[in-house]
Amino acid sequence: MRFRRAISRFHDMTLAKKMWLSVAFISLLTLATFAALSSTQIKQLITDREGKVMVQQIEYYTSSINHYFQNIQKSAQVLLYSPTIQERFSSNMSQLTGSERIRAYNEIYDHLHRMWDNLYGIDAVYLIDRYQNVFKISVEDANMPTFLTGAEFAKQGWYDRLGKSDGSSYWSFVRWNESKASIMMFNAVYDKSDLSLIGHLVISVSPQVFDGFLSASNLGAGTNSIIDSAGIAYTSGSGIGGEAPVDVSTLSGEKGYASTRQHDEPYMLAYAKNRLTGWTFVHSVPQRIVLKDLKDVNGLWLLFLIVSILLMTVASAFLLRTITMPLRKMVRLVREVERGSLSGRFNVLHKDELGKLGHAFNHMLDKLQDGIPLIREKFIRSLLERSMTEEELREFERRLDFRFEGSWYQVVLVYVRDPSDESALRGAEAAIRDMELRCRMISDTLAANQFCLIFNCPEDETVPYLEQLIGHLRGSLNLQPYAFIGHAYDDPNLVKTSFEEAKTQLKYRISEQMDAEPAIFFPGGAFDHQYPESYENRLLHYIGEGDFDMCANVMEELIAHTRTKQIAPPVMNAVLAALHNHLNKQLIKFGNPGSLPDADWLAKLNLSLSLEPFEKNGRDFIALLRDRLGPLIQKQVRYSPNIVKAFQLIGEKSSDPDLTVDFAARTLGLNTNYFSQLFKKEAGVGFAEYVSGLRLEHARRLLQETGLKIKEVAEKTGFADPHYFGVWFKDNTGLSPSQFRRGSNQQQELPGLPEAGGPQTVNKAQ
Repeated sequence: MRFRRAISRFHDMTLAKKMWLSVAFISLLTLATFAALSSTQIKQLITDREGKVMVQQIEYYTSSINHYFQNIQKSAQVLLYSPTIQERFSSNMSQLTGSERIRAYNEIYDHLHRMWDNLYGIDAVYLIDRYQNVFKISVEDANMPTFLTGAEFAKQGWYDRLGKSDGSSYWSFVRWNESKASIMMFNAVYDKSDLSLIGHLVISVSPQVFDGFLSASNLGAGTNSIIDSAGIAYTSGSGIGGEAPVDVSTLSGEKGYASTRQHDEPYMLAYAKNRLTGWTFVHSVPQRIVLKDLKDVNGLWLLFLIVSILLMTVASAFLLRTITMPLRKMVRLVREVERGSLSGRFNVLHKDELGKLGHAFNHMLDKLQDGIPLIREKFIRSLLERSMTEEELREFERRLDFRFEGSWYQVVLVYVRDPSDESALRGAEAAIRDMELRCRMISDTLAANQFCLIFNCPEDETVPYLEQLIGHLRGSLNLQPYAFIGHAYDDPNLVKTSFEEAKTQLKYRISEQMDAEPAIFFPGGAFDHQYPESYENRLLHYIGEGDFDMCANVMEELIAHTRTKQIAPPVMNAVLAALHNHLNKQLIKFGNPGSLPDADWLAKLNLSLSLEPFEKNGRDFIALLRDRLGPLIQKQVRYSPNIVKAFQLIGEKSSDPDLTVDFAARTLGLNTNYFSQLFKKEAGVGFAEYVSGLRLEHARRLLQETGLKIKEVAEKTGFADPHYFGVWFKDNTGLSPSQFRRGSNQQQELPGLPEAGGPQTVNKAQ
């Protein structure tokens, strides 16, 4: 709902404000979107660059450690497969005595010392035979060998793992106790002769070795961790057993970089897996450190955004000024035209769209000054003084860009009594023209202080508009206006009747003392009795049109009105007497001796009125109207110019197969539906039916009076296919063309059709 209200308020703003807001919003949205996308792209570029550098550095780090571990593993292999170790571990040396035992121990320790001298970073080397005799060289305390042969070591499953191994080394982190942990390499010792397990080699490496390699790898800020295959992590600076920075099972590939979250903060990490040890080396850095340069970029973008908006605002101010100022002037000129002033002109300075609009506006004013007021006045005068055909009405509406859309037509005369100021009268005229924009109405000035308003809406809508107009003229312009209303009718040709009613009121109501009179005079108050004059006027109009069906409808309305209002019988008798008198006038005008009224018609009418109710007399009048006047009017019905042209076209094109109602309508420049309805209304039959009857009559005449072949007769009557012509002819006559020609004495003529070429009059079927 709030969004709708905001949109509504935006639409109600002036064009300049809407353009300001639109330019500002679009500029801000465009720049913000571009900045966000650019920042995201730069962030991705920085991340990719830093990630690749971190991967390269960690690869250098892992390759150094891998080379170190390989040296340890090679030294271990030399030790394990030396003849001395193989020989001494084949038996239980604890059972030897004396010098033999001393010699055996010396030989083993001699090999251990040589290995110790060749390696650096070693905390201890342990050899354990299968009898759990332990040989060690260590810088640590003496408790470590006990751990290697103790229950805790066995509980961790090291002996089982080494026993199932293929002889390769196994690297892992081992915590001896709560304060001591080491990097351990475990290697099983097998007898070369039968590959039986004869002992174990354990090499303990100090974790500080990793720190030495890290210092040489230039990994920079961040945390370095090593995670073994069992998930135990070594973290630089924290030692063994800390929390692993990432689940290694989620890392794909041998190396790469990824994003994670640690300690409620986004981190970026690079990783590389070591095949020799099965460990994963991880370097993790807070993302804020990696993207620290992005802050400068964002600040630069913000500055650029502010400067760009300022520049666009300045440019928009100039642009909007060049657009809105001419438009404002155009709005002022249009309002002057609405008030009736046609003297304004648009000053065209440039050849852009606004200049073209100005040229068009000036051209429109020229046309208005030349013809529109005259056409408007002619249209209203035609409505008030005579009947118009449907075509004339539509042509006026087209030229005035106005259309009657309602079904009621009512005339109101506005009279301004004793105006003292000419400018106030011009204001009254402008107020009436302004009202035309708000309701279905057209107006004209009859005199300096008299205005004619033709409403095209029901009376219950007309009166509120009139009350507003009268209130405005009295309150704002200090005038003394009065409105005189005629009856509302449902036919535009009865506008002149409503005008006469309003004019009669104005004639008899205007007096020197009108201050106590109401401002609006209704038709009911203009006559002494409740005489149904509007119904009488409608009946007289439709009698003149020869539309007896509408006469019957209006009579039924009058009968219902008489029952509802309980109008006195003498009043209704006067109505019927006037209608009979009008009928007799029409009969006398036609001058047909057989249709003249009876000499004693008035006596017969008075007798009928005294004996029969109004509704019977009213319906008897409609029947008399159909019987006496109907045939005379039918003979005098004249075709409209378009139907005369249609008859001429049919006469010229009757032999053309393309003669259809669409073809005729296009040729005459009329709408197909309108032309079809007009033709049927005036000719009494549809277009296709008329053309078919005309062709049938022509075909029968050719078959009777000429010796043309059937094919030639078909062509001359508008049929391209002789076979179809034969089927059509038989459907309409009951005989084939050949049968009709042989029995020409059975010819049938088509009744009631005008001659080809378009007659000017024709009998219309009721």
